[in-house]
Amino acid sequence: MAEIASSVPSDLPGYRPLLAHRLRAPAVAAIVLAVIVITVLGIHHADEEVPGCLDGHLDALISSWLYRDHVITGALVTLGDPAPIAILIAVVAGGAAAARRWSGVLLPIIGTITAATLTEVILKPLIGRLLSGHLSFPSGHTTAVAAVAVAAAVLIVSGRWPRSAALRILAGVTTVVVASGVAISLVALRIHYLTDTVAGACVAIATVLAIALGLDHWCQPGTARQGGDGGLAG
Repeated sequence: MAEIASSVPSDLPGYRPLLAHRLRAPAVAAIVLAVIVITVLGIHHADEEVPGCLDGHLDALISSWLYRDHVITGALVTLGDPAPIAILIAVVAGGAAAARRWSGVLLPIIGTITAATLTEVILKPLIGRLLSGHLSFPSGHTTAVAAVAVAAAVLIVSGRWPRSAALRILAGVTTVVVASGVAISLVALRIHYLTDTVAGACVAIATVLAIALGLDHWCQPGTARQGGDGGLAG
């Protein structure tokens, strides 16, 4: 990743970090907390084929709250399929490219691919939790959608558009709400347990934030690395 990031041209007159200096410590704390949640849930639910006590109660509550055949529920679940995810990545990366934030172009691409690979190739076989005969922990759909959502939120919060900070926060929260809707819909349709989706979201959070920190480290000019909040056009 260092070779890729170092080849990305920094925007002039200065690099605008994906994560401002004041947000880096909270980002590291979020990464650590996400890893702890994945570890604890993974150990607890390893090789299970039945829902745990928490899943049993909350999954039933969610399923009774949402209609399984509701059109919105089905539509939200499909957002985690490969084609919609590719479109969402292209939209986020395209927005970053339009703003000439080249590290922002890389963030949704590398972040989503890395998070999905960790879930599907490493964690699912390692944990071995089954639902209807399929590996379910962590949720791949949740991981992918949450990764795009976190990348989009990072870019929105650190960007210069919309100019209103309140609108940027609202847009960032909207991406999180959509990702949460996908996770809840997966539980309502009994495709995943709730803890599967929680773990999937944690994989996305830890991966995308770690990559954002890495891109900031490798893309910032020397003066920006020391100054912390250097400005990048866009």
